[in-house]
Amino acid sequence: MEALGHALQALWNGILDLSAQLVTPDWAALVALIPLGLAALVGLAFAWLLRQFLRTGPRRRRRRRVPVPPPGTHAPGPSWAPILGALGLFAVFFGLVFGGPWLVLGLAVLVAALLYWLREGMRDYEHLEQPAEILPSAIEAPAGPPPGVHLPAPSFRPILAAAALCVVFYGLVFGGWLLPAGIAVLVIVLAGWLRDARREYQVVEAADRTGHLESGAPPGYPTGTILVSLLIIAAAVVVDAGIVPPRSAVGGEPGAPAPSTAPSAAPGSTAGPGAGAAPSIPAADVTITAQGIQFVDRQVVAPAGRPFTIAFVNLDAGVPHNVDIRSAAGDNLFIGEIFNGVDVRVYEVPALAAGEYPFVCSVHPNMTGTITAR
Repeated sequence: MEALGHALQALWNGILDLSAQLVTPDWAALVALIPLGLAALVGLAFAWLLRQFLRTGPRRRRRRRVPVPPPGTHAPGPSWAPILGALGLFAVFFGLVFGGPWLVLGLAVLVAALLYWLREGMRDYEHLEQPAEILPSAIEAPAGPPPGVHLPAPSFRPILAAAALCVVFYGLVFGGWLLPAGIAVLVIVLAGWLRDARREYQVVEAADRTGHLESGAPPGYPTGTILVSLLIIAAAVVVDAGIVPPRSAVGGEPGAPAPSTAPSAAPGSTAGPGAGAAPSIPAADVTITAQGIQFVDRQVVAPAGRPFTIAFVNLDAGVPHNVDIRSAAGDNLFIGEIFNGVDVRVYEVPALAAGEYPFVCSVHPNMTGTITAR
């Protein structure tokens, strides 16, 4: 009986533990499961698309079931461009978070995939203009779209909008003028897309009155939009790099000498190219420096049992950083203000018990260090 009582007590304790998780869940653990949930949804979506593909259209029997397009229909072949584009975009986001060559590699793969996709789309469109070259001779080539059907021409706007959105995300991560530049380019592209849609609507509306429906002319390259977008992005890069206006002149009067406050280098840091002038470091109990998307000071010592100050020096020009102190279990004990470099902030940190505490950058989790309170 005693063993049965212990078993029932253990079962009851398990039920209480489960109900406690439902009433007061571990939100940090649930948030950590969000990427897994999204991955599961993406996997289900791909499985559903594959199932729909296998069940669509007429088929002929071979070693594998191959979909066959209806007579007189041009079906573009499968393309690797979306897969390569997705891999390039993954590498871009990976590089935005962790830095290194991934960003450049991802941008190169993404641009190459989009250009390849554009080339495939143009080929398909040109084949539709000369269907006799792509259809078997036994099948009569259609002269155009079916009666009453308006076929809009392919558009460059989605590709340009995707590129502008990439610049927006880059600006959200690294700050500076790239964010407003990306937003400006995105607005220009969307305005052009709206103009194209309005023209298509006007053509269809005119057909309702006249009974004559015309397909759009073959699209031309949007050289004007591309040039304006490149100029806006290039201007943002030049301003962020401190070329125009020169960083030495920022905040000063025309013709006035440079400020006399001598920048003191952060302990253990060296000025890198493009880092800008290092700010003077105020007095604090602890000094932590960020440079090159990493903490220069990865092992620091702080007083235990009393509040203390941290002088956080951000030497990455235009890149946001902060200091986020956590417990051994991963709970946030102190989150410092996020700010762009080159600049310095003094954080007021509450008292910590003696021990070791990891700290990270909230924007770039790959930046890590340890504070030892003693």
